[in-house]
Amino acid sequence: MLCFCSLIPQITLQTRVIVLMHTCEEVLTTNTARLTVKALTNSELRIHGRRDERMSVAGLVSQGRDSLLLYPSPHSVELTADYVSRLAGPVNLIVPDANWRQTTKFVRREPGLIGIPHVRLPAGPQSKYLLRTQRDPRNLCTLEAIARAIGLLECCTAQARLETLLRVLVERTLWARGTLAAKHCTTAGIPDEAFRG
Repeated sequence: MLCFCSLIPQITLQTRVIVLMHTCEEVLTTNTARLTVKALTNSELRIHGRRDERMSVAGLVSQGRDSLLLYPSPHSVELTADYVSRLAGPVNLIVPDANWRQTTKFVRREPGLIGIPHVRLPAGPQSKYLLRTQRDPRNLCTLEAIARAIGLLECCTAQARLETLLRVLVERTLWARGTLAAKHCTTAGIPDEAFRG
């Protein structure tokens, strides 16, 4: 009834997005990384943290591409237009998808990430992701972080399409939870079939 598969854009970019999802995120219906990977045709999802199963690090660093880890560590560099202009080629954008504690441990312990430059997003608008409580209003969900990075690495049009997809997810989920009236679901609306279910 609330399926919005037909609204997921198919965005082709030079940037290759590689999401490294913690296994705890796999079962969460509020996870946005899977949705991002469905929208970006040149993207990939890898799972880490599974018992007795090592995540592949093949291709995180590849010939002819700059690999960047989107992670705001103390030694990260702000991702700006000037920084992007100095990159030699297309980018492998590596994005951890987990809570902060899990991400910190993973980035510190994963040998395959050693030597990959860390980048962080510049300050921007507050998150529109209202499906989980954030301790810090500056925190973004994975889809938002990737969208903003793509806006800097490639184009604002792709960023806007991803952000629209996030708004559809948020509005329909909040409507299903009974916390948002249908008249406020303005991005794609609520399909008529949902009211007959």
